[in-house]
Amino acid sequence: MGDLNEYNFILDASSLEKGLGNIKRWCQESRDKIVLRLYIPTYTLQELDFLKYKRKSFGAREALKFIDQAISEYPDITVEFPETLDVVLWSEVTSLVDSKQVDMLNRLPRRFKNLLKSCIYKCQLEEDRLKWILVAEDTKVKELATVCSIPCSSLVDAESTLSRETNKRQYDENQRFNNLVHVKGTGESLIGGKKVVRTNFDSTVYASRGKGSLWKP
Repeated sequence: MGDLNEYNFILDASSLEKGLGNIKRWCQESRDKIVLRLYIPTYTLQELDFLKYKRKSFGAREALKFIDQAISEYPDITVEFPETLDVVLWSEVTSLVDSKQVDMLNRLPRRFKNLLKSCIYKCQLEEDRLKWILVAEDTKVKELATVCSIPCSSLVDAESTLSRETNKRQYDENQRFNNLVHVKGTGESLIGGKKVVRTNFDSTVYASRGKGSLWKP
C-alpha cells in the first residue's frame, strides 16, 4: 500500500440509502490516492432489504444493486458473513458499557444488537487490528455507537475527510509533474509576463490519468 493513508468504514443502512452517490464517488476517486476499505454488516443488508420492499425506497434498492456490483469490482468492499455474528457473544458488547446502560441494550431489537456485535467485532475483536469507523446518518444508531464507545462519523464528516485527502493527493501529483517538467525542460522564457518551460518532445512527461478504457466509435 506504500505511503497511502488508510480509511476503514463500516456502513450502516442510512449512510448507503442517503449517501449512495457519495460512497460511489469515494470508491472511484480513492484509487491510487488512499486505501479505502468498506464493510457491509448483515444489519445493513437486512435493513436495506426491508426499506426496499416495505417502504418502497428507491435509495435502498439502488444501494443493494450497488453492493451486488461493487463486491466484484472493488476488492476492499467486504460483505459480512452471517456466521460472524455467532463469533461475538452479546455479553462481550454489554461488558463494554456502564452498568446503567446494560438493561437498555438488552431490550434492543435483534437487528440493533446484530449491528453492535458487527461493530465490536471489527473495532475490537478482529485480529488485524485495523481502525474502523461506523458511518451512519440514523440518530438511533449514532446514539448506540456512543453508548458502546464505537467510533462513529456522519456521512458529511467522512465526505469532508476523504475529499480533503484525495484533493491533497491530486495536488501533490500535479506538483511532482510540474517539478518533472522543470527538470526535463530545455530552458525557460517569459511570455506575457509568465514563466514558460520549453520541453523536448522526446522526453515529455505526461500527467497521471485515472484507470479506464479508450472510447471507440
